[in-house]
Amino acid sequence: MKKPSLFVLALLAAMAVGAAEDYDGSKPMICAPANGHDCTPAEKTCKRLKPEEGRDVNLYIDVAKMQVKTPYRTAELPIQNVSNNTKSLILQGTSLEFVWAATVNRTTGRLTVAIADREGAYVIFGQCKLGEASSQ
Repeated sequence: MKKPSLFVLALLAAMAVGAAEDYDGSKPMICAPANGHDCTPAEKTCKRLKPEEGRDVNLYIDVAKMQVKTPYRTAELPIQNVSNNTKSLILQGTSLEFVWAATVNRTTGRLTVAIADREGAYVIFGQCKLGEASSQ
């Protein structure tokens, strides 16, 4: 009786590993923000960002095309640096007067984005899923 149960356990473990999505940048991602904060040096605490009603607030990340599409810009943000380690996909870029960096947990797809300019910073937390990179 022990051999079949060990076999079943091994099979289930192998299926779980195979089912885990690897957010390594090889596939486009759609990332939904869960919450965010607006931080300025004049304030003692960061203000919570409020989503706009009826607006697609998702980020569309396509590492193969080296671009991020956001709901707040008509042009895509260029990804200038990409690195992968065992735990995170790390993305970085600059655009005109600000810099940005993002990490995506390679196992869960959890997202953290920081955007900074000379007046303050935004920090956004969210969840990515594998999918199409551009909004239709």
